[in-house]
Amino acid sequence: MVIGGLFLVYGVILVVAGALGSAINLWTGLAMAVFGGAFVAWARVRRL
Repeated sequence: MVIGGLFLVYGVILVVAGALGSAINLWTGLAMAVFGGAFVAWARVRRL
């Protein structure tokens, strides 16, 4: 849950930076946000 949340937060930060600047930040941020969202969803669905 923590790792997924960090990926999600950093992904959103990179998306914002990418919207204001370079395209590599935008695409990397989108990939990290999707990856982090998948981690968080997986952690929520499959509780230990």
